[in-house]
Amino acid sequence: MSEREVTDRQRIRNRKGKIVRLHQDLRSHLISMMSEPKKLICLVSHGVHDRKQADNQSKALDWFGTRKVPHTVVDGMDPNQRERRNKLFEISGVRGNYPQFFFEFEDGTIHLLGNFDKIDDLNETSGLPPDVLAQHPEIETWEKVFGSVVESFA
Repeated sequence: MSEREVTDRQRIRNRKGKIVRLHQDLRSHLISMMSEPKKLICLVSHGVHDRKQADNQSKALDWFGTRKVPHTVVDGMDPNQRERRNKLFEISGVRGNYPQFFFEFEDGTIHLLGNFDKIDDLNETSGLPPDVLAQHPEIETWEKVFGSVVESFA
């Protein structure tokens, strides 16, 4: 193997190592975020015409209600909530696609959790057998993500 090939392989290994470390740091940050007290914000639109979006909103809100997860609903169609809606759109980078879910932390920062697919995935992983979850602590479940959701920071 030539000296150049060895150097290229080392560079690739170094890049791969950096990417793995970044991913691990991100995972650690996300896991720590999951355990902090936070409020759940659900951005929906009661006037959405897309049937799939309307069904997804309804399912997600039903799941939150059934599992007694405290949440605040922001209606994207409500002119009184336009400013809040626009702030959430700015955070997510996606306009006019409902539902979207956010966490608001005690310091006032708001982070995007995801869209309906994220909530659906969490719903599905919560049904995994306990031994599988024990072997894979990195798997996000409903309990891990929503366990520290509070109604208020009183």
